[in-house]
Parts: sequence; C-alpha cells; structure tokens
Amino acid sequence: MKEITLPSLGESVETGTIISILVKVGDSIQLDQPLMEIETDKVTAEVPAEYEGIVKAILVEVGQEIGEGTPIFQVKSSAGTTGDMEIIAPVNKTITPIKEVVLEQVATPTQTPATVNNQLEIQPKSAKAKGGFRASPLAKKFAREIGINISEITITRPSKRISMQDVKDFAKKVNQQKANKITPAIPLPNFEKWGTIRRQPMSGISKVTSNNMTTAWSQIPHAWLQEKVDITDLEAKRQLHKNQVKEQGGALTITAILIKVVAKSLEKFPLFNASIDIDTNEIIYKEYINIGFAVDTERGLLVPKIADANQKSLTAISITLKEISQKAKAKQLNTTHLEGATFTISNLGGIGTTAIFPIVNFPQVAILGVAASRLEPVWVDGSFQPRLCMPITIGFDHRVINGADAARFLQYLKGLLEDWFLWNL
Repeated sequence: MKEITLPSLGESVETGTIISILVKVGDSIQLDQPLMEIETDKVTAEVPAEYEGIVKAILVEVGQEIGEGTPIFQVKSSAGTTGDMEIIAPVNKTITPIKEVVLEQVATPTQTPATVNNQLEIQPKSAKAKGGFRASPLAKKFAREIGINISEITITRPSKRISMQDVKDFAKKVNQQKANKITPAIPLPNFEKWGTIRRQPMSGISKVTSNNMTTAWSQIPHAWLQEKVDITDLEAKRQLHKNQVKEQGGALTITAILIKVVAKSLEKFPLFNASIDIDTNEIIYKEYINIGFAVDTERGLLVPKIADANQKSLTAISITLKEISQKAKAKQLNTTHLEGATFTISNLGGIGTTAIFPIVNFPQVAILGVAASRLEPVWVDGSFQPRLCMPITIGFDHRVINGADAARFLQYLKGLLEDWFLWNL
C-alpha cells in the first residue's frame, strides 16, 4: 500500500483548500493523472498521481484546508515500498524557542523572539503520550531546524503520521500563544444578543489577503501623498490609438499606460523599486522592474504582475495585461504570474471613487492608487476650461522613502502622464 501526500504548492505557499476530488475509492489511476483540485494563495492547481494503482482510501474531503506533506490518498500498488515513514520513539524534552524567521509573522512590530517567554506551555494531548508515532524525514528535519520537539505535536490524523504541515501548524500555534501573552486579542461580543447572525468561511483568497494586509499594516509605517493629473490630452491620444492596439490583441487602457509610465519612473527613482532588510539594515535595490496590478474577480482581489515592464512597449504591455487579466478571471493563473512584483498599481477608476489610500504590498516599499477621473474646471490661459483630472495617491514605506522623495516621484509621474512627448526624452 502506498500513501500519496500533497506535494509542494510553491514558494511561500503553506496551505490550500480542496475544491474538488476527481477520483473515488476503487478507481484505477495512472501516473500523473489529476486526482484533485486545490485552491492555494490565489491559484487553482491540479494534484497529480505519484503512483499507478487502485485507490483504496481517500483521506481528505472537499473544503478541507491542507498543507504540504498531508496524506491525501492510499493506493494499492505492487511497485516500491512506503519507506518514507518510520516509527519515532517519544522524547521527554521541553519545547525550545522557535526560530521566528521561518514562520508566518504573528508578533507585533515591536516584538522580537528575545522578548517572548520561552517557557510557554502546550496544553493539548501530545504525540509522546501514544508511545510512538510516524513522521516523514522532511517533517523531522524541519522540526529540528526550527527548534520543535516533534513528540509534542498532537496527532489528529487516522494515519497517526506527522506531516510537514503538522509541524508548521504546531509552530504557528506556539508563536500565536506567545504573541497573545504580550498583546492579547480582544474577544468579539456575542452578536446573537442583538439578532440573528450568519457565519460564512472566508475563501482561500480572502484569508491570504487578510494575512498579507495584516503583515503589511503591522510591519510598514505608512504615509501617503496625493496629486491630480490632467489627462485630457492623454485620453485623446488613447482614444486615437486604441483601435490600433486592439487589432494586435491588446487593450489600450489607462492601467496599461500607468504600467508603462510607472516603469519609466522607477528607472529614475530606483528607491521606489526596492525593499528593506531590517535584520541587516540594508536597502535591497532590484535591477528588474515587475509591476503588479490589482484585478477584481468574483473570488476576490488578485495581483498578478507584468514582468520587465520597463523593457516592453506600450502595445506589448497592453497585450500582456489583457491576457493575464483574462486568465485571472478564468482561474488560470499560476505562481509565476503572482510572485516577484516590485511595485503595485491599484486602479479603482473603473468602479468610481474619489480617492484611495492603498496599503503597501509587503515586502515592496511603495504602491500607486488611482481613483476615477472627472471633468473639472481648470484655469488655463486666462479662463476656466473643462479638463479631465485623475486623482492619484502614492503610498510608501516611511522608513525607506521620505516625503520629499515621494513628492518628486509623484511630480515626475504626473509630468509623464500630462506630456506624452516626455516619454522619449
């Protein structure tokens, strides 16, 4: 009998939610045959079969959130052995401090591992009380690296096997308890006292977004500057050339133009394309410019990227933007699309809003927010004229970027948007 476990879901992706199981007990399966679909952090992926054989047991169910190493199927096969598991004798040892660097950030910005009480007690019944247990070599290795006593991990699976995800979940729980000892969470009131309520689980995308925003808000001291850009002439140019771009398969949108202009601005202001390394007190300057852009989908907000945007023509950006936006709405994005952005644009102009104060997308240091354009009376050559004005906001990490830097960046960006001729200077 062989056990199929969930493979790696991608760099920095810890868990996913099962959205469909494509086989049933008794089915014959072939190597690399899709067995189930799982929604990770904004990506839907198929999990292939690692072996050929007959499905003898399905160990998970639709809607369950699982992580790398979680057993998902048992398959009867004559090839190979299940040599990836072994019996481990329980260890009578107190829990050692966990290395925060490899875990999800749950501490407050001022908290460090040195400030946490290392004698935190774990209350649930542990694996060592069972007289022995199984664990994969990967789970054992990871537990040793982060200072976890693997025998303290509670066994909840029928297989009695500790997976990589069990170790991660246990480590997060320890860190969360440490954080709660210092900054206890405020409990919610009983909302049912005032009327009927309805609870609905957050989607995978919503949970990832929540975690990312919490990290960004807690780690980055934010500041914002706003400006209005007269895009009357730019919009006239866009209307003039949009059919030409459409014939080549693209869409000449304001977002496409913003990506091109922001990429050019980042070449002149590389600090806005950087990241900060607090541990070493260094600024990390990236020699590549990948622009992330927010896409509104029925599943939630996705932020794919245009890679090397500064090296692409406006037409190429328009074509790529359209293709990626369609993939986002069709659930066809992969981690390549979603990782590696160096700056983000959030354009809510199509929905209609007068202003936006966006949160910087960690570990980036700046983000551009764009609101809806409106006709406004502007004093030009001795008289008021109707001009199309677009509000823009630069949100930035004040540890890296000061107000004067942000003002210069914003004015340079405004100049490019208002004067098409400057693009080639």
